[in-house]
Amino acid sequence: MLTYYENFLVYGGKYYAVYFHAEGKDSSSVSEYYKSCDDVIRASLLHLVKTIADIGCIYDETKFRIEDKQNKIYCFKPKVERFFCFFFTGRKIIVTSAYTKKKQKLDRHELKKAIQIRREYFI
Repeated sequence: MLTYYENFLVYGGKYYAVYFHAEGKDSSSVSEYYKSCDDVIRASLLHLVKTIADIGCIYDETKFRIEDKQNKIYCFKPKVERFFCFFFTGRKIIVTSAYTKKKQKLDRHELKKAIQIRREYFI
């Protein structure tokens, strides 16, 4: 089971603690992507993360929704960026990967990447 995410806590709230997925003790590609975003995107994502962690849900489907029901992959949508995540044991949410949306349709390659990362957590 993967545990490196513990080094990459984004926010801990009343209902959930949100973490970036980490490939190693000191490396997280999704954290690096987040840091490369401009201030508006980072603030928007943090607002969504804080909302779900403190309140327990986000009612606006344009900002947070399930993208793959079978594999239970969700997505934070601050602006045109997409941050895939899943709910993990112990009231944790793991943000697996992120990308900038360029087309109307969901990027299937990025979704498959998120599904694979989720599977690694449940081995």
